[in-house]
Amino acid sequence: MKSKSFRKIFLGVFFLIAILIGLPAVTDLLPAGRSFAAQSEDGRSDSGPGGDNRKAIRISTWYHDYDLTSLMAYLAKEFPEYTFEYIYIDKSNYESIIDSQLSCLGAPDIIFMDQEMVQKHAATGYIYNLTDICGPFNEDAWKAFGYGNAIYAVPNTSQFECIYYNKDLFRALGVDVPYSYQSFIGSCDRLREDYGIRPLAVSLKNPYALANSALAFAAADYMSVDRGSGFGARLQYGRTSFTNELSPFIHDWESLLEHEIFTKDMYTIDSRTAVEEFAGKEAAMIAGGPETYNAIIRLNPDMEIGTLPFFGTRGRLRAVIGGCDVGFAVNRNSPNRDTAVEILSSLTTLTGQRALWKDRPGSQTYLRDTYFTNESVYDGLTYCEEKGLVFAPWMDWGRELNGPIHYLLGTELQLVLLDKQTTAEAFDNVDKAVYRILKEG
Repeated sequence: MKSKSFRKIFLGVFFLIAILIGLPAVTDLLPAGRSFAAQSEDGRSDSGPGGDNRKAIRISTWYHDYDLTSLMAYLAKEFPEYTFEYIYIDKSNYESIIDSQLSCLGAPDIIFMDQEMVQKHAATGYIYNLTDICGPFNEDAWKAFGYGNAIYAVPNTSQFECIYYNKDLFRALGVDVPYSYQSFIGSCDRLREDYGIRPLAVSLKNPYALANSALAFAAADYMSVDRGSGFGARLQYGRTSFTNELSPFIHDWESLLEHEIFTKDMYTIDSRTAVEEFAGKEAAMIAGGPETYNAIIRLNPDMEIGTLPFFGTRGRLRAVIGGCDVGFAVNRNSPNRDTAVEILSSLTTLTGQRALWKDRPGSQTYLRDTYFTNESVYDGLTYCEEKGLVFAPWMDWGRELNGPIHYLLGTELQLVLLDKQTTAEAFDNVDKAVYRILKEG
């Protein structure tokens, strides 16, 4: 997928950007640290460490086995001389656990990492320089996982978020499929008022998801213009605040509460329940990405699903959220470092990237001049893809603010959702935290 620089990010984004930050928790079914073995294409399970005399390669991930089936089969076939142990760690604890393992020299050989983790551990020196094997990838991949003049992770195919909708349900009820923000609100009202169906299944337990749902309005209607695009730079140097610049756009977010698209009970719903609601036809739409789609199909393989982009609040603007969010890094202190590099080198090929793509339906590779044709389910996103309206992650508040302020904004808006404070009070609390962090720094 194409991505844009921050200055152009989110032209016309609707409201639930990065709601999938909460949805990888569709994977919160296994306890942290549990592992699973690879399986070949013929269904033969790899015996894993201790089962034979082959060298065991350990791979840490926040994905379940059913989200890695193609990758697991590919590696088992391409490297029969090794066994593979995939160590599952829940995403909520993943970074802290990996940080600890790396510092204690006990981390797995290959490590799934997001951009922030790669940047951090390229600086700490705990992950290996992979520049020599990453030549085939385009500029977006190098920007995502680069540090200095080197690149430190082999990119997976693109992550993205869109809105999935139940085609059969919309058709049976005669409800219009949304084509703009206004029609989205209208369709949601009709689904809820006339048919008693939840318009949108979503978990708001995750503060990041709720924060993103509000920031998207500002991104759509402000951060895409020259003045707004500099908000992050001004914030990290103490030259502005959420209250001063983003207050006008929080009112657009409040409309989701007014129309009962976001409701208080969503604070208690986890992402697994949200998927079950959609797959069970209790909700008409759900926001998410490849893992969400995989989870839906596991529960209801016969459901006819369509896709929608996110809509801007003004006019008929639209976009899809996507980016280079996950890469494969090598533990620099691994006793199997050279083997790990060899394995990741195979993922830089067309065959390796195709294996990754099969696990992430709707995604695209970052190999130069390469394009994968996705299934008809994703026809609803074709316009955005053709027009380059697929945008990469947008926060640029600075390393000191990105994580803690992103999280705090979500927790403050959870209180708004629960009618315990106003949006003005939420922004004021966030601004005070920004001030404290910058002052202490």
